[in-house]
Amino acid sequence: MTLTADRFEGSAAWRAAGSLVVHKMLGELSYEAMLVPKPGEATNDGHRTWQLELPGDVSYRFEARRGAFESWTVRPGSAVRAAGGAEAPADDPRTLVVDARETLGLTGLRLADVLAELTATVANEAARLRRAPTAPALSTMDYNLADGHLTGHPRLVLNKGRVGFSAADRGRYAPEAGADVRLRWFAVHRDLAEFRCVAGLTESELLAAELDEAERAAFTARVAEVGEPADYLWVPVHPWQADEILGTLYSAELATGRLVDLGDGGDAYRPHQTVRTLANTSRPDRHDVKTAVSVRNTLVYRGLNSAATLAGPSVTEWLRRIDAADPLLSREYRFELLGEVASVSVRHPLFGALEELPYRFHETLGALWREPLVARLGEGEQAISFAALPYRDADGRSVLAGLIERAGHGAEQWCARLLDLLLTPLLQWLLRYGVGFCPHGQNLILVVDADGWPLRVAVKDFAQGVDLLDEELPCYADLPPEANADMLRWPAHLLAQSLFSSVFSGQLRFWAEILLDDLGLPRGVFWALVRTVVGRYRDENPDVAERFDACRLLAPDVERVTLNREHFAGQGFDKVERDDEFDVRWGRVPNPLHTPDPDGAW
Repeated sequence: MTLTADRFEGSAAWRAAGSLVVHKMLGELSYEAMLVPKPGEATNDGHRTWQLELPGDVSYRFEARRGAFESWTVRPGSAVRAAGGAEAPADDPRTLVVDARETLGLTGLRLADVLAELTATVANEAARLRRAPTAPALSTMDYNLADGHLTGHPRLVLNKGRVGFSAADRGRYAPEAGADVRLRWFAVHRDLAEFRCVAGLTESELLAAELDEAERAAFTARVAEVGEPADYLWVPVHPWQADEILGTLYSAELATGRLVDLGDGGDAYRPHQTVRTLANTSRPDRHDVKTAVSVRNTLVYRGLNSAATLAGPSVTEWLRRIDAADPLLSREYRFELLGEVASVSVRHPLFGALEELPYRFHETLGALWREPLVARLGEGEQAISFAALPYRDADGRSVLAGLIERAGHGAEQWCARLLDLLLTPLLQWLLRYGVGFCPHGQNLILVVDADGWPLRVAVKDFAQGVDLLDEELPCYADLPPEANADMLRWPAHLLAQSLFSSVFSGQLRFWAEILLDDLGLPRGVFWALVRTVVGRYRDENPDVAERFDACRLLAPDVERVTLNREHFAGQGFDKVERDDEFDVRWGRVPNPLHTPDPDGAW
């Protein structure tokens, strides 16, 4: 594998990471109208010079191109900060936040919190750059190892803050560290814990598949020292959670034997970008494990909601039944569902009984076992996270463009194929079955052949990532009660936001700019391909045309999704209900699915 790490050591890595975040911040905060730059002269290649005037006689000048959803693509390295009559490259996003604090409405504790989270984000980006692979190397890397090289959420500026991690924790548990993690196993008395699994699987069968015989024997003997082994459930715990949360909040249960520390498991795992989900690298055929990690990253603490965790296997079974009965999903497109086959949720005997406490105190201990990706791959097939497609290496090469060039069919044909594989199944789920996934880059997986040609798409994260329509569809009658009680219901146009927020504005607007820069594919051509797939689905499925129209997929404009506004405001981090009070929509923008832009931006 060829790496570029030698270019980014020490202070160079910090400055390079800071520059990446500054340019992202200028683009995304301008997109959300948190910053309002003024236009300057146009360049010869479609960019324009922009000037951001800030209090204190400070300004930032940069070059950017406007795109779909009124987004901004800022030219890397173009930002310059001017203050006191001097100019310098803008490569410290913390300085930008301090300069813009009045404009952003940041004071006191909120300003300190943003700066702390931003500093951690840059530190994690610097760690990533120090071992960053080339784009060709990343495009052929094992899926679970590649996740440690990704840049994180494409829109959120403070996307790697991981509030609660120390520097030592970052070196041990952050994906960018490239370090193995060993899960810590605990036995929990059954009066505090519940287990769920899909049909055809049992608790003992799951443990036999996840732990070697010698491990199971040793763990059983350890439990027997405290009580009757049959009275306990076993749960894998992230080592940070074991130390920081179980060692403190559960100290009484550990002392009285209601919680028993069984020790480390023997397998090595690697964390995905979410930190709490880990893939088994010692035995890739074993399940991925989603654990509770009570750090705050982006907008929420990364615990495990009890109701959603316990409903995961039921939701998986329900989705599988629909999939198996639908030839388009199961045979024509082979849209893969990486199911959550088993789960454990633990209720803290004290904190769990106090409903008025913030949600993070109710989500401290549990686990979900997800089907491993390797079980879904055939000979010569490779899996790539959608979050890896926009990746650029130190030479400016992108994974997306590299895959297209490798496949050898041209950008337009490759994109048409991928957009069909992605959008048609998502539209089928949304419009025929009223199911809205959360299909952002981390939850979507592209399966390609040895030449990089798209074969099919997989989706994951059902426990907290599947919502329904606020009407009764025939397929809902088969929904298990515990899943039905936990899944959120939305009007059609709001459920369709799962596509606009996570796919169209959350991913495709970035692809369009990369393809223009790297392969010369006009943005208007790319968005025409998107409109073709979406319009074709409506034409070929007239029986759901009314629901299609209710989703407003082709409306002239759509609500602007503004995640950074919510994040910078910092409201509700300690709210009682995780999903209460979020306000991530502000204003409206032209919908690129409605009609082409006369200037060719979409």
